[in-house]
Amino acid sequence: MIPGVGPTGASARVLAGYLAGIVVGTMSITLLFLGMRAVMDVGGACADGGPYVSAQPCPNGVPLAMVGGMFGLFGAAGLIVWFGSRIGKAAASIVALGWPALFLALGLNFMDYAFHPPDAEATPVWGWLIPGILFWLIGGAPIAVAVLAWREARAGRPGNRLTQAAARVPSRAVVFNHGTTVGSAPKPARVEFAAGAWGSPRPAARRGGDSDDGEADLVDDLTRLAELHEAGDLTDEEFATAKRDRLATETQPWIERLQPGPAPAGPRGGPVRDLARRDDLRLDQLTGA
Repeated sequence: MIPGVGPTGASARVLAGYLAGIVVGTMSITLLFLGMRAVMDVGGACADGGPYVSAQPCPNGVPLAMVGGMFGLFGAAGLIVWFGSRIGKAAASIVALGWPALFLALGLNFMDYAFHPPDAEATPVWGWLIPGILFWLIGGAPIAVAVLAWREARAGRPGNRLTQAAARVPSRAVVFNHGTTVGSAPKPARVEFAAGAWGSPRPAARRGGDSDDGEADLVDDLTRLAELHEAGDLTDEEFATAKRDRLATETQPWIERLQPGPAPAGPRGGPVRDLARRDDLRLDQLTGA
């Protein structure tokens, strides 16, 4: 390992700054949590300074703890994002956990005092319970949404218009077996995108089996091309080229399976052309041409 460089490739200074941000953020949330409890112990409100004498002064150190905690959160977020971006996206994105951590912690104070009030009031104390529920909703809702979105993305089921639009972006890359590409840069092998999938394209499984499977695959591909053409993703010329190349790569294996020897050429160009014409007719039926 290079001296001064961590296992992720980040320098020791970057790692130290990142960890400092996490420590400062944790300390800031702790100060706010404890300062809030101190204020709730004296009734939930206090004041210090000013031209008037407050009926309930704040406990010692509470104003400094609350102000320091609030500004400390902003400083911690800046450190985490600044140094975390030099480590990786996942390291920088941990700053998003600060929101639920803060509101869930403060909501815990409300819920605790709602059922264990310091002055032995009848429980639950609704003045504490309702804010506690609201704080937990504010802190827990982002986590619930993130978990649901993550599950939807893994399952390939985009749940809103934004994710559906993102899932349709790679559909323009139509790559065939011999590197013929429509609407994107040429690639050496066929790639496919699962419906609503996120991430990099996965190589298509090698297709085998009987001729029925090959025919079904061909019809699926031709149908997909027709959909892209109707949606305006393919021009007429691109559509015709892709259809011709797809038929050319599929009909020859059919002939080899049907006739072990070389396919004899007939007066109309042989079985290959007959099969191509048959699939042209099927594609015309699919596209309504």
